[in-house]
Amino acid sequence: MSDKSSKSNESLKAKFENFAGIEKLEGFSLSRLFSDVFKHHPAAEVEGMFTIGTERTTPKIENVDCSWPRPWMFFRALAGSVFVYVLFVVGWECFANVNLLPGLIAVGAFAMPIATLVFFFEVNVRRNVSVYQVMRLVVKGGVISILFSLVLYVLPLEELSGLGASVAGMIEEPGKLFALLVMAKSDRYHYKLNGLLLGAAVGTGFAAFESMGYAFSILLDEGPGAMSGNILLRGFFSPFGHVVWTAICGFALWRVKGKKAFTWNMVEDVKFWHLALVPVVLHAIWNADFELPFLAKYFTLGIVAWSVVLALVQEGLKELREEQRIVMSLPDPNE
Repeated sequence: MSDKSSKSNESLKAKFENFAGIEKLEGFSLSRLFSDVFKHHPAAEVEGMFTIGTERTTPKIENVDCSWPRPWMFFRALAGSVFVYVLFVVGWECFANVNLLPGLIAVGAFAMPIATLVFFFEVNVRRNVSVYQVMRLVVKGGVISILFSLVLYVLPLEELSGLGASVAGMIEEPGKLFALLVMAKSDRYHYKLNGLLLGAAVGTGFAAFESMGYAFSILLDEGPGAMSGNILLRGFFSPFGHVVWTAICGFALWRVKGKKAFTWNMVEDVKFWHLALVPVVLHAIWNADFELPFLAKYFTLGIVAWSVVLALVQEGLKELREEQRIVMSLPDPNE
């Protein structure tokens, strides 16, 4: 790559970061982020991870580790889900019993989105959101977001009719954000990393229920073989889609909302809509009627989305460090 091209890419990246209001990553290491994935973790540690987030089990801010997290449970969740899915597939291949198909569809649709959601659960280092609250948003938030999006789809939005499938980005992202507002009203969850997690939960529900719908439709039209192929393809790309898009939207809203009750003037804040526009555009391009060799379009969009997420995690960690500094009466490191 020429120096001129490299400088052009750096300039474009800087403009994007400035528009979305995100910072460059500092002190980040991908190898360190995943360094605990293959380490031994006893059963007690696994159980302890899923008992956090209640009033009794939320740690004090002074005891929160605000360094870059090292998630690992998400990989176990993925491996376990894939194992169960394979059992359903083997069962179907051996016995062709139609009673296995609902389980196969459900596990296949939820496997990758749930594993991605566990990653966001681990990244929420404040440890103040319980599994109950997360699953509540997955189920209820997922259904509400789908229904609200369907309402928007039937509205006579003639100015959007020429966008084709790309219109989904402008309808489904607001639909999921609406569900998040409906379901996440507690002022206990006012941290930016909370918004990231709660948004991911709604996105998980939307992604899984949508995939189940597509799988069922293909099963009726084309049979189990085509259905399995669709489940695998959507599952493979789901970490790049709805889960991460809605996580970004959730962070954008929590960035301006914080402990305050939601008001409509918050969506006019550039800190919100500049960042919230990112998943809308990514979703629109994802659905756009063009392809690149080797599915490069989807991989590229996924890299962009996760680059944004990592920058937002960094911002969320800084918020926690600042609260720690105030509570513990520590000097400001920037002074």
